[in-house]
Amino acid sequence: MRIGILGGSFDPPHFGHLLVARQAKEVLNLDQIWLMPYFMHSWDSISSSAKHRFNMTKLIEETGISACDEEIKYKRKSYTIETIRRLKIKYPHTFFWIIGSDVLTDFKKWKEHDNLIKEIKFIVVSRNGYRLPSKPPKGFQLVSSPQFIANNISSLIIRNRVRKNLSVNNLVSKLVLSYIQKYNLYKYP
Repeated sequence: MRIGILGGSFDPPHFGHLLVARQAKEVLNLDQIWLMPYFMHSWDSISSSAKHRFNMTKLIEETGISACDEEIKYKRKSYTIETIRRLKIKYPHTFFWIIGSDVLTDFKKWKEHDNLIKEIKFIVVSRNGYRLPSKPPKGFQLVSSPQFIANNISSLIIRNRVRKNLSVNNLVSKLVLSYIQKYNLYKYP
């Protein structure tokens, strides 16, 4: 099986995540997409607990797109290289790690970044405001327009809108919105 992994905070998961997952699955002919929230990131802050973020990610599952707790269940800082190595031992699949074009500038911060491109193929999708390079770096495959529709929805925008009591109806699913409201997530203390 060909599995695409879309990692991130999913704080909260939103329609932008689904758009990327659906298109990656279709354009790259992948069998499944695993949405993989991290437990803790090396340099990115998160607002919600891993439990809340994983529960919300489960709410956006659909055929061929599912939440994966591989990084959360280790209850420590996430390093992609370790996750990939665990997955390759556990599953006989071919994995692809999906990142946005905004991540390319920070890739050298990733633990063992030189070894990462030997372990797994990275798929780079266009993200508004971050142009794809004209030539892919070694170990990266670029997915560019018109094949791929970029979006600028971000979890940060959603959290800020919730804090200001602005609508997020067209940014997150009704189930995710209900979850945010039920647990009073993203409100100022």
